[in-house]
Amino acid sequence: MKTLNYVGKSVDEILEQFKSEYDVLDKEYEVNIIDKGTHGIFGLFSRDAVVEITISNKYYERKLKEFLEEIFKRFGVDYYVEVASRGKTFIATCHSEDIGKVIGKHGKGLGALQHLANIFLNRITDTKVTVIIDAGNYREKRKEQLERIVEMAVEKAKKSGKVKLDPMFAFERKLVHEIAKKFKDVHTYSEGLEPYRYVVIEARKGGRRNEDRRHFKNATT
Repeated sequence: MKTLNYVGKSVDEILEQFKSEYDVLDKEYEVNIIDKGTHGIFGLFSRDAVVEITISNKYYERKLKEFLEEIFKRFGVDYYVEVASRGKTFIATCHSEDIGKVIGKHGKGLGALQHLANIFLNRITDTKVTVIIDAGNYREKRKEQLERIVEMAVEKAKKSGKVKLDPMFAFERKLVHEIAKKFKDVHTYSEGLEPYRYVVIEARKGGRRNEDRRHFKNATT
């Protein structure tokens, strides 16, 4: 996820410097020794060591877990956080008997927590990553709810031509676009600015496939 290049008198010295700069644990980084370096003879012909160090996902998984745990402590509830990753996507699953305090009304608390987690993790990586947070199986329940909302909106759109849904979080809008793909008579796109961005479900008419392509970039968020 993050690759660093070091030059020093020895590999050991470089590793000590790296560990002092980053709070890393064993197995959270990989070392590629480009040049071991040499002390030379009586100081002559000496050569610095060159090392490439890559910080792995395990490091960022731990950092994300610690970040979320610190927030949970402030809620004053018992909790358990699991973090896994696949490529540039990090998924945190939060468990608690009082998880409702974190989810908040209409998932606003969960959405805010995910927004903060994305900012935190992207600040310590050198590449764009995505954090997805689930709590109390909220996302699966929300998906089922959105499926019902989309079905009703599609029927209305067929009659009125267009339906604007309520503002949603980015992950919810993405789900809506995916769900709506099952219906061949409509197409979807997003409009508005955060936090009031919403999905539009519109009845498809002849020759609308080009319009779908024009809306494609908006339709993902």
